[in-house]
Amino acid sequence: MAIVIHKLNITAEASFDIHEIGLPHLDKRRLKAEVEEYIFRMNASGRLPWWGYFRCDYLCEDSGKMLKLFIYRRERLLVMQHWDLAGVCEAKDWSLEAEEDGLVRAWLQTKITDLPDIDDWAVSARVWQVLNDTAKTVFENVLKEVENEFVCKRDKEDAQKLAFLQSVFFEFRGRRRTKAKAGRDRKRDKRS
Repeated sequence: MAIVIHKLNITAEASFDIHEIGLPHLDKRRLKAEVEEYIFRMNASGRLPWWGYFRCDYLCEDSGKMLKLFIYRRERLLVMQHWDLAGVCEAKDWSLEAEEDGLVRAWLQTKITDLPDIDDWAVSARVWQVLNDTAKTVFENVLKEVENEFVCKRDKEDAQKLAFLQSVFFEFRGRRRTKAKAGRDRKRDKRS
């Protein structure tokens, strides 16, 4: 039997679902690698469904949430079988009744046209790392708490974290203001 390499594509809709669940910093490379390994083992044991669609559970170790992944078979090119992660939801939100009634299929076939702007993943990952490494009392006050750490310790690493968080904060705030202003300008133009 020939060895088949399984490759998973995380669709834009699945990325949107992950963000909507509240896991914008989920390590997608790790998810992809673990699901590809799972598909390989399922195929090797002969338990991969022939009809090209299956769902599986995935435990996000960072958040402790159990996720339900919905995967479709795509084309096969020589020894490479491609798969699409079409959707993601929390496992508690899925039910067999919804699956049998066709609600899940209708949801998975829905295409999102106005996807939100996706930030640079490297910046997001660094921000998430800084937030996780900072002993904080209130999530919203993390910038102030990093600043307090720097004032107390005068540590070069804390100064770098503070400068990084401030630059991300001000860039985000500026970008948001620009979008809001553009929206106001459009409304003003419609009234004229």
